Amino acid sequence: MNREYSVDEILLSMQSWCALREVCISEAETKLKKYEVSEQDKQKIINQLLDAGYIDEKRYLRAFVGDKLRLNKWGPHKIRQALIMKKIPDSLIAEAIDEKTGETNQDDLLYALLHKKFVALQKSNSREIYAKLMRFALSRGFDYSLAAKIVALVMNDFNDE
Repeated sequence: MNREYSVDEILLSMQSWCALREVCISEAETKLKKYEVSEQDKQKIINQLLDAGYIDEKRYLRAFVGDKLRLNKWGPHKIRQALIMKKIPDSLIAEAIDEKTGETNQDDLLYALLHKKFVALQKSNSREIYAKLMRFALSRGFDYSLAAKIVALVMNDFNDE
């Protein structure tokens, strides 16, 4: 950045940003790199944001996992990978995913996704459809055994019709 910002100005800017959305520590660190602050000032700002409650990793995890399950229709494996990339501790990841996936029925979620995908693929032969549905389910982060079970169920439902 061209202008030099004081630590207080940066803190105020970060507080405003954190008030608008849930933020994890790694996202705050990335944002602070743009201000070109020293490592000492960066830690001071992050600690103040943590102390004031602007950053709360558990709250962030609940929001992130819930949004990815509900809105993006991601499975637990894909969510876990996204959180690992954000440098969230494994213990917190496991706890948040277990909590949120317990609230949703993954079978129903995956069935609805694959049913919609199957309708779009009906012009292919059954072997191609099976492979495409499996790849789709796995790319969404669902477990292989669950994906195989639900793909078979979707294909059987359409074969019966």
